[in-house]
Amino acid sequence: MSATPPDAVDGPVFISTWPFGKAANELALNTLTGGGDILDAVEQGIRVPEADPDNYSVGLGGTPKARGVVQLDACIMDGRNHAAGSVAALSDIAHPITVARMVMERTKHVMLAGEGARDFALSQGLEAVDMLTVERRNKWEEWKR
Repeated sequence: MSATPPDAVDGPVFISTWPFGKAANELALNTLTGGGDILDAVEQGIRVPEADPDNYSVGLGGTPKARGVVQLDACIMDGRNHAAGSVAALSDIAHPITVARMVMERTKHVMLAGEGARDFALSQGLEAVDMLTVERRNKWEEWKR
């Protein structure tokens, strides 16, 4: 791995720490360089790993909690005006980052959690989805034994 000195960077930089971040970074950069707003770029980039059933840490196919429910968190911030929105323990919604952005842009709150976050997402027109894939359900059932 090589590092680029900060003063040598000219333009946007997207950073991730896991291999699944590469596709997210590429989409984010393409969104931004294609004329999208920085928040659009961040949201679209994060939606990539959220939709990847092979990524067990976030989103579809995420590892369920002890009760067998996939609960997800997301946060987004806008440095231009210091606004922020986040969700925690959100279940049944495919893209927590989208809900976090809605919290930031459509409410006076900074965070919604659990059922309140889910209810808010549904009230904004998002659909409930089962985030537990067959593979993760089998792993969870094996863990329970």
